[in-house]
Amino acid sequence: MPERQRRAPSQPGRVRRAPSRAGSAVPIDDEQVIEVAPLAPLPTARVAIHEASTDAVAAVRAAVVAQGFAVAYAAVGAVAIAEITKRLAGDAMPDVVVVGLPAGAAILDAARALEPRRPVLIAAVNGSGQAAAERAHGAGADLVALRPHDERLGPVLFAAAKLADERRRATAARGNELRLRERLDRMAQVDPATGLQPMEFFQRALELEVKRARRYGYALSVCMVRLPPPADAPATVAAELRAQAAAALSAAVRDIDLPVEIGGDRVLILLPYTDASGAERVARRVATAVAAVRIGKHAGVALAGVAGVAGGAALSLATLMRAAAAALRDAERGGEPVVVAP
Repeated sequence: MPERQRRAPSQPGRVRRAPSRAGSAVPIDDEQVIEVAPLAPLPTARVAIHEASTDAVAAVRAAVVAQGFAVAYAAVGAVAIAEITKRLAGDAMPDVVVVGLPAGAAILDAARALEPRRPVLIAAVNGSGQAAAERAHGAGADLVALRPHDERLGPVLFAAAKLADERRRATAARGNELRLRERLDRMAQVDPATGLQPMEFFQRALELEVKRARRYGYALSVCMVRLPPPADAPATVAAELRAQAAAALSAAVRDIDLPVEIGGDRVLILLPYTDASGAERVARRVATAVAAVRIGKHAGVALAGVAGVAGGAALSLATLMRAAAAALRDAERGGEPVVVAP
């Protein structure tokens, strides 16, 4: 008897189970699982109709209703051309327009002038095959419908509604992209006088770096710096000294560090991939660079408080900020210009 036919007889009340593969299963990370988005609902559309005869209009109307779409307007001849052209420029623009050629060519021209915000255009023509497609394409239509209108028009209307929906999404995406680019341009505009990042950009970067540090277990530190103004300097000199000191601070930090003014005479520096000892070295370099700034008899001063966590350690941003602020207060009370939180 062949080996594959040698099976133990089944016993009543017992269920044969496949051998477990748990021991050889490969663990799957959540990030390796690809979520499949659910299908979008069927498209809807408001359709305007122009045709050369009332019978043709009635046939198109019936096809529109059969698809579950709404008839925004339907008429024949010059009246339809004028009304649809008017609606193209108004708030009640239809999503799809069925245009009978050759009489309705003016509707196609008016619609194309509204790019990129225009309805999907279906040209109704006589004939068939490539000749009909070339005629519709040459007139500027997106799709072609063959006369006489029958059940073949349904799929064309469905495709037009889908295309209209995709165009709306693309237009919205372009608008969102433009707004995002403008926002990023504003946020990424470093102050040319001080080299400090805008607060909005810093807050977003701070959120991202904290999430990454928690997820991947790398070190993270913050350094709170005070640039106190000289007590006996005129206001104009103090302001210029402050600007030069901030610029020296920005030049002294590394490319990966993010300095931002947090109000008054204080600057906060985010130091990714850096533990407390590394942040201390950066802070001392900042203090040295600021002390080299001089206007007349007045010199720059930088006092710094540093707090950080090593890679893999528990991370709390609030705790880091409080520790850095406390270390800065210790520096302000005298002694070392740079104090590291315990």
